[in-house]
Amino acid sequence: MVHFSKCLIVPLVLACVVLGAVEAWAEDGAAVASEISTDYSGIKRDLAVFQGVVDATLKQHLPGPFPLLGSTKGTYLPEYGAVFTVEVNVYQIRQLSPFDVRPLTEKELSDAYTKMLDRIKTVKGLLVRIIGDHGATLQLLKPEENVAVVAHLFAAASDRKREFPSQVVFSAKKSVIEQYREHKLSLEEFVKSMQVLQY
Repeated sequence: MVHFSKCLIVPLVLACVVLGAVEAWAEDGAAVASEISTDYSGIKRDLAVFQGVVDATLKQHLPGPFPLLGSTKGTYLPEYGAVFTVEVNVYQIRQLSPFDVRPLTEKELSDAYTKMLDRIKTVKGLLVRIIGDHGATLQLLKPEENVAVVAHLFAAASDRKREFPSQVVFSAKKSVIEQYREHKLSLEEFVKSMQVLQY
């Protein structure tokens, strides 16, 4: 009986090893096939178009010098979607220099802070419109994937007595963007369906 059991155990162990190898090979093959089927060249073209839309729209609607600090950058994350980052200059105030060393007055600080909050509100409204009106140009995204835009809020020489948010994030699924583009969702419904984060 002991000899018979050992004869059975060896083939069973070998069978388990072979089965595990086959499953691993199948998973690797599926991953490779998925990667091959993804048109990364097309995705890069779509990202570039959307980046240009973000840059042009924000520059057009944000007054003052240097509204953007650099160009919008986008990337594609498999199974998540497209993520774009842009740095926006939201704090407009007189800059101290060797030619003007007067300290900033409380009125200047208060006015600049109020204008900054208005500017952030404008940025948020523009990002919603950009994603809703142009997110569909990312044609190679899957319906369940996302379009996310992260706006870093630059506030040089900001007032330490007041709170300054550092970034806002807007994200929407491609399928929801398509519904908005097809007028199946109102702007208000579209905004409610988005993920919004500010901190």
